Amino acid sequence: MRFHRVSGSTRTGRYTMLALAGTSMLAVAALTVPAYADGQDAAAAFQLGVTHERYSADWWGDEEAVADAEEILSGVGPLQNQHLMGFGAENPWPVQNSSAREWGSLDERMTLIEETDGTPVLTLCCAPGWMTPSGEDWPQAYEAPLPQYYDEYAQLAAEAAARYPQVEYFQVWNEFKGFWNDDLNRWDHEGYTELYNLVYAAVKAVRPDAQLGGPYVSINSFDDCTHDCSDLQGSWGTADQRDLDAMEYWLANADGAEFFTVDAWSSTNDGYHPGTAGTYEKFRDVTEWITARTDLPVWWSEFYAPASSADESSTVALMRAAIEGMRDGGSAVALLWGPECQSELPCIWTDTSEAGGGQATEYLPLVQEFSGR
Repeated sequence: MRFHRVSGSTRTGRYTMLALAGTSMLAVAALTVPAYADGQDAAAAFQLGVTHERYSADWWGDEEAVADAEEILSGVGPLQNQHLMGFGAENPWPVQNSSAREWGSLDERMTLIEETDGTPVLTLCCAPGWMTPSGEDWPQAYEAPLPQYYDEYAQLAAEAAARYPQVEYFQVWNEFKGFWNDDLNRWDHEGYTELYNLVYAAVKAVRPDAQLGGPYVSINSFDDCTHDCSDLQGSWGTADQRDLDAMEYWLANADGAEFFTVDAWSSTNDGYHPGTAGTYEKFRDVTEWITARTDLPVWWSEFYAPASSADESSTVALMRAAIEGMRDGGSAVALLWGPECQSELPCIWTDTSEAGGGQATEYLPLVQEFSGR
């Protein structure tokens, strides 16, 4: 499987500890996930948010650049997603059999979201190294917890849900990472669903108000499909049947959910770029495939629409096509990966680590248009 993102743990330094205690509940003003009931218009309800990556508008950057980035961030969203660990947050449970937790870096990100008027989303990924086959923390290894540690991971998820009562929405895991079954040449959707159900029960036990979603499968596709070809296809290519099987298994076996998560690239695994029309069609078609099988609101946890040297369309136009395809297919939410520029991926403000950073990019007006502010 291919992995497309830059990942890593945040820089160490000063932490602002938040006074968020135990299992107490807070009444928070947060996004109501659209269910599109009673004829509600899906397009009007659609919202575009962001997912913080390794670096964002953080305290360690240039002071003026960070302030400028925070101003931009305050004008988009309001959904702001942060991972439990691995994408700007350090391992909160570094020592096995210890009751000590290290929430500092995640506290910092929650402070950023609060100070920029965001509605926080927490992705329950990734796992402390001692839970994984290699023993390495993310991002040194892209691994799921071993089955014997599923209960401990569910415990950690519940502790996070209790610590951050302002978080209403929880995505469980990220792209099925670590759940590939080499022997069967398909996803271990049984293992993922077992972990999901344990996490769901543990979080609901301490936070009955929490909204959880899965399975966060990444849809692979092929222009020249030679194996595991599905009926989900169009001018953009053919979806891999194994990804669809994983989603249908989860729908049939999850103990509960409040929304459905998915992601994809417009381009195929074998390098075909479908252009703006095909990009729109792909994200619409995948969304409609999902909404035909569940009434759960559909969240696009990640989406990518890169340009190619042979494609005259701008990346902004391709990104618009993807967003409009998701919206018109009936999605509730889409999350832009990495609002701060740190790779070739679209971003909405420039690097804040140096003076002069934190400036708006060409993608900002598009994100603002669909952000729901």
